[in-house]
Amino acid sequence: MNLFKRTTGVKSWSLRYLLLTYRLDQLWLPAAFWALFAVMAVILRGGDQVYNLARGLIGGVLPLLGGIMAAYVVLDDPALELQFATPSPAHETLIERLGLTFVIIAITALSYQLFLMALGVDLSRWTDPWSFQLTWSVPSLVFLALGSAAAFALGNCVSGAMLVGLVWIVEFIVRDWFLGDRWLQYVMVFMALIAPEHPNLRANLIVLSALAALLFVLAWALLKKQERYL
Repeated sequence: MNLFKRTTGVKSWSLRYLLLTYRLDQLWLPAAFWALFAVMAVILRGGDQVYNLARGLIGGVLPLLGGIMAAYVVLDDPALELQFATPSPAHETLIERLGLTFVIIAITALSYQLFLMALGVDLSRWTDPWSFQLTWSVPSLVFLALGSAAAFALGNCVSGAMLVGLVWIVEFIVRDWFLGDRWLQYVMVFMALIAPEHPNLRANLIVLSALAALLFVLAWALLKKQERYL
C-alpha cells in the first residue's frame, strides 16, 4: 500500500511538473501553422486548392512538426537533472512527453478538419474520413519516434530535429522513387497522403507502425542512459 502511494505521488508530481514546465513554443508552433492554413483556406475556399491545403498541413506539415517537437521535448527541459533524479522510469517519462506532443498534433489535425467542414469543404471528395486520419496519425508516430530516438542517439535536440527534417525532405523529393521501388515503398512515410489508392498501402502502414514501435523502444533504451545527457 505504501509503495502504491509513493508511486502514485511520483506520477502525479511528474504530470504536474510536465504541465507546468511545458514550453509554450511547443503549443504556438502548431497553432501558428493552423492559423496560417486557416487564413489561406478562407481565401481559396470554393476551389480545389483548399484540398491541397488540407493535405499539406495535416499530412505533411504536422508530422514534421511532431518530429521536431519530439526531439526537444525531453532534452530541452531546463531542469533535466532534477527530472532524472526522480524515481520515474524512463518509459513513463517518454510516454508522458511524447504522448502530450501527439495529443497536440491530433488536436491540431482534427480541429482543422472541423474548421474546413464549417467552411463547407467536403473532404470526403478526396478520401473517406477514416483513411484521412491515417495520413497524419501514422506519419506523426513515425516522426515522433524518430525525433526522440535521434535526439537521444546524437546527444542533442538540434541534431535530432535536423535528422527529422532531412528524412522528411528526402522522402518528399524522391517520393516517386520510393513508391516505385519494390522494398522502399514499405517505408514511404507519406504513401497514405500521396498515393491513397496504392495496392500496398495497408502493408505500408503496418511496416511504418512496426518501425515506429522499434524507434520508440530504441528511444527508451537510450533514455535509460541518463548520464549521457547531463
